[in-house]
Amino acid sequence: MPLQTNLDQYVKLRTMLDSAAIGSLRYYLNATSSEQQQRHYDYLYSHLERICERVWGIDKNTPALDITCPDGYFPCDGCCVPYECVGGTGGSDA
Repeated sequence: MPLQTNLDQYVKLRTMLDSAAIGSLRYYLNATSSEQQQRHYDYLYSHLERICERVWGIDKNTPALDITCPDGYFPCDGCCVPYECVGGTGGSDA
């Protein structure tokens, strides 16, 4: 029997993910100088990269071109996404 999803937890995660996605883009785009934008990018990338590695079970030492994603997902710059990689480094599934 499949595990029953805790709806309250699911809604909190969905809300947090929505906020993190749009908030991250705003944080990056609202920089007032190219140096600040680079710092924002570096901060966001380093934190989001660790989350992607954890949730997709990707070893951080695996080259981006060797990432294998579940069916229906495509490797792109070391992450798994539900669309073909555009402008990034796709992996063996792309």
